[in-house]
Amino acid sequence: MCPNETSQPPSQANEDIESLKDLPPNSFIRRYSYGDMGGMSKEYHAPVKQLISLGHPEALGLAGFAATDFMLSCINASLLPSSLTNSIVALAFFYGGTAQLIAGILTFIKQNTFGGVAFCSYGAFWLTFGVLITLEAEYGSKILSEPDYTTALGFILVCYTIFNTYLFVATMAHNIQLYIIFLTLEMQLVLVDMHFFGAISSIPGGVMGMLCSISAWVLSATIVINDSFGTTVIPNPELKELAIFRSWLKILRNEQ
Repeated sequence: MCPNETSQPPSQANEDIESLKDLPPNSFIRRYSYGDMGGMSKEYHAPVKQLISLGHPEALGLAGFAATDFMLSCINASLLPSSLTNSIVALAFFYGGTAQLIAGILTFIKQNTFGGVAFCSYGAFWLTFGVLITLEAEYGSKILSEPDYTTALGFILVCYTIFNTYLFVATMAHNIQLYIIFLTLEMQLVLVDMHFFGAISSIPGGVMGMLCSISAWVLSATIVINDSFGTTVIPNPELKELAIFRSWLKILRNEQ
């Protein structure tokens, strides 16, 4: 102890500890003032694990993803003219990007790792996509040549294809609708990858993207409608309830 440092009287320390007990369990001071930090407490106070009561941010994230992906997929499927590609920027920045990021953060707060990782990652994807479109529209070949621009988008999509693959595997521990979303999304990404590297046209990926968007809207609607009525209006059983996956899960868990 330094010569200038004075120890806190025992009576004062006890009063400080007692005052901590009067604070709410999720109080910042009670949760983080432990050890000898600030002289507030002389004993370790383990952070209290709090589950915050929230709605269902997953419904917002799914809706934001579905709308943005649907419009882009309609362009890829040649149902809308390619000249509308720049109009996706608004959706990519605000609905597919920002709204999904917010949903992802709230889902992390609910301690849903899968949902938080998925929504934050795909929110970032749409923000990235919006930035690339904006830069290409504003500056053109001054930043990236047309072949480099296409290659950059292609490799970004390859990265997300790899990422989506293990998310797809993880959906086998969740519900049927979520499994369908990531199954169609995986197929969409593979088809779009093939298009960007010149193997096929954009139409197959666009059609698959529309199916993926519709399945995401269905799950978003299921969450909102079931929550609004307080009962199961639209059923969405767990994948493990199906016989074909039940035996697979037993093998995975080393169960007899």
